[in-house]
This record gives sequence, C-alpha cells and structure tokens, in this order.
Amino acid sequence: MSLRASRKCLDVVGRTAGGSSALSRTWSSGLVIQHRSGKASTAQQAAQNSTSEGKTTEDDLRNLDALQRLVERNEVDISSAPLELLDLHVPSWRSHKEGATVLDHFRAIVQTQRNWIFNARALYRMAKFRSIPGVKVNSPWSWQLFSAQSTKSTAWLAPFRQAALEVYKQVNEAVAARDEKAIKLMSIGEQQAAYGRLIRQQDPRYINVWKFGGERIPCKVVSIRALEAYYGVQAPRIGSRLAVQAVVRFDTLQAYEKSVETYSKKTGVRLGETEPKAVVEYLVFQKRMWFDSPWVIRNRLYEGLESRFTIPQS
Repeated sequence: MSLRASRKCLDVVGRTAGGSSALSRTWSSGLVIQHRSGKASTAQQAAQNSTSEGKTTEDDLRNLDALQRLVERNEVDISSAPLELLDLHVPSWRSHKEGATVLDHFRAIVQTQRNWIFNARALYRMAKFRSIPGVKVNSPWSWQLFSAQSTKSTAWLAPFRQAALEVYKQVNEAVAARDEKAIKLMSIGEQQAAYGRLIRQQDPRYINVWKFGGERIPCKVVSIRALEAYYGVQAPRIGSRLAVQAVVRFDTLQAYEKSVETYSKKTGVRLGETEPKAVVEYLVFQKRMWFDSPWVIRNRLYEGLESRFTIPQS
C-alpha cells in the first residue's frame, strides 16, 4: 500500500476515534429534513446528500479494512501515535478567576467532584487490566478505587508516586547538567521542549548543580485517566492495552534556578550558593502500559486552569 493510502487510513482512524461515526451520520441523514431560508429541501437534494455521504462511508470502511491488514502484517503501528492530553484537572474547591462569582465557585466544586469520580473510574480500569504499577490486585472492586489522592504507603498508587518522584529528581538534575540525552528519555512533547529551553538559557561557562532539599508535603496524584490505546488485533505481549496519564503534585525544597550551586569550569571554584526554595509543580506523567519503559513527563498544569471539558455556561 502506498504512503498516501496509509495516511488516508490513519485519517479515518482519527475521525472514527472522536465523536459520532460516519455511519451514524449517514443513518441519521435520512431522518432529518433540513430547512434553508424557511423552505424544506427537496427529496432529490436529500437523496443526493445521502448518496454522497454513503460514498464517504464506503471509502472510510475500505480504508479501515486496509488499515487492519497493515496492522496484522506489522507494517504500521497506530498504537505508537502521539496521545492527546486527556481531560485531566487540578482540583480546587473555589474558582481562581478574578472577580469570581458564586456560579464560578459552584462550577469549580462540580469539576472537582467530577474529577474525583473519573479518578475512581481510571483506577477501576487499571485494576481490571492489572495495570497498577507494582501492585497485585485481586479484585477491581475495592475501597482503594477512591484512594487516588492518598499519600499512604498502602494505597494502590504508592509505587507509582515513588517512581514519579525519582523521575522528577532525575529530570531536574539532567536540566542543571544540560544532559539533553537524559531529558529525551524522561520527557516528551511540550515539557521536553520546555526543559530544552531551560538548558539553552544557562550560561555555558559554568557547571550547575541541582540539589533536592526534600518534600515539604509528600507528592500525590491529583488526577488520573486511563484509556485503551493499543489497537493491535492480538493482546500485547506484556502489560495491557491501557495508556495512563496522571497529574502529580510536587511540593519540594530544591536548589534550582536562584538556588543553583555554581562552579567555574576552569578553576572548579564554587562561585555561589543560595538557600533552597519551595517549589510547587503539577506535572503530567504518561505511560503506555504495553511498553517496558519508564514514566515520562509530558505537560505542566497550573492551579486555576479549567479542565478541557468544562461545564457549559448558562
């Protein structure tokens, strides 16, 4: 199959993955009478529209069938395509808008409750697919479904929180050391670009050292989502079909930016050191559970930003 045809197949996957399918649009088109300028469309126009949509549906079905054959022959891996940022949310019991109204605060509360429910749903999926890192789950039905934000050592996500903290420390050390190779292993997308900008902003005449001063508050997962993103016919050889994204809140003391201990490359003499600074960050971690690879950082979120799926305005 040509490269052009393969691209058409991937475009079809994108269309069918989001929103209503072409088939449903075709079936509904015969039941809807369109009105323009106050007059009903003629039966002939409706038939022509239905025929054109029918051709589009047939083309989509042929492309999907061709894509399926490509996947079966391992000629294309659509499961490795970039993932969009899911509807993750930094919870808050009040609105951070300037001049927020009572209704704004109410929306913030509803979004926070919705996030709590979606966290439980994500943990259920992960437990069902046995995809909770470092934890053996006997049954997905457990009170642990509501422990996504827990910092206890017995919580299902405790091993993940520890792994996220290690990645967090390593990526900050890599930025200070201008180790772009390590950055590419531990981050992707927007956040990888942001770390690259931090590296380029450093003065190359000096060697910087990042120091971790400990956690003021244990890191915790504030929002987590899981979806099936492995499209192979056969189940993956390791792990599961899930892709997981999680927002982790870090509240740490660290020697970064103004608190970097700087040495001269030529003499090795220490040029300056400042006191550790309190830093609070919300970072999005991602992992495709069918790969034996570490968690990577893909985005940074901020408190006060609304979820991608907000409550409709009145």
